[in-house]
Amino acid sequence: MRARLRFACVILLAVVALSTPILALEARVMELRVAGGHLRASLEIKEMFPDKLRTVLEQRGAIHLRLQVELWQHRPVWDKQPQPTVLTVFRIVLDPSSQMVQVADQYGEVSRQPAWQEPLILRLDLGRGDTLSDSAKYYVRTQATLGTIAEREATQAADAVFGPDEGSVTLGSMGRVLFHAVLQANDYLQSVSTESRTRDMTGAELKAGVKP
Repeated sequence: MRARLRFACVILLAVVALSTPILALEARVMELRVAGGHLRASLEIKEMFPDKLRTVLEQRGAIHLRLQVELWQHRPVWDKQPQPTVLTVFRIVLDPSSQMVQVADQYGEVSRQPAWQEPLILRLDLGRGDTLSDSAKYYVRTQATLGTIAEREATQAADAVFGPDEGSVTLGSMGRVLFHAVLQANDYLQSVSTESRTRDMTGAELKAGVKP
């Protein structure tokens, strides 16, 4: 009787698991426009706080969002990148006293929003706008990875290479910024990734502002 009951519970749990949608990280470019001579992108990040990563934050840990954004020119033979790839890493922590999530980029700039509120809106500079041709067609590819990393080990390695962080803008501190910025997706202990691509847009559209 107990064996039958145990088997029935396993079947029930399997059915529930299959019927529950699996939430996946989503990163979309919401707007592109040239402003101040630079092509700027607004990105919307959704499904950032699955249960495992929310638990990490509640236990005073940090999660990291790695964004790799590429501007491509669509051409008949092969596409090319008119601008270098933009690679940036955001560190996300929870302030339990205020229940605010703090998002810091690799340069130390911090934004705050209520815990678990979505979407997260990020704005990135993709490069110079004067490289865009009005008639040429372009698209943006985005790869996002969200998860945890061995942060203590990364800090110890940075100390060994650049020396202890003294809080001032020195060669060592700038090297430390670069050291953390080039983290690869396989450096994450547990992670979820997503990729997206905008539609093709002309340079004239990008200069005027477009929502792909």
